[in-house]
Amino acid sequence: MNIRDIENAIIEKLKTAFPEVLVQGFPDKPVEFILLHPIGALLVHYQGSNYTSTDALGFVSQENKKEFSITVVTRNLRKNEGAYEYIDKIKAVLTGFAPDGCSKLSPSKDFFISEKAGIWQYGINFTLTTTNIQDLEI
Repeated sequence: MNIRDIENAIIEKLKTAFPEVLVQGFPDKPVEFILLHPIGALLVHYQGSNYTSTDALGFVSQENKKEFSITVVTRNLRKNEGAYEYIDKIKAVLTGFAPDGCSKLSPSKDFFISEKAGIWQYGINFTLTTTNIQDLEI
């Protein structure tokens, strides 16, 4: 499964679990993103990955550990519909979710990003594993 398909699977899972907020891929131009939604937004994006070495003879076969981040953008920190509540709920919803062809997602870290004019941003990252196998037909 490619990066875009995995990201889209995560977005769809979050849309189902969080119909009250905007859920989408991270904007192409983040500096231009303005939170217009009255509650908040969950923005999903790929962070990168690591590959294991290959021990196969004659072809490449590796495990690929991919990391995805969900940026929580909210209008408050601690109250209902606040950043803390969304971090906990996202962790519960995505832990163990396995997009097609991937291992189950597991949380790897959550972290403060910023606060500006009462708009709070936190991130929560998840990892999963896919397999990278050399295409012998190329």
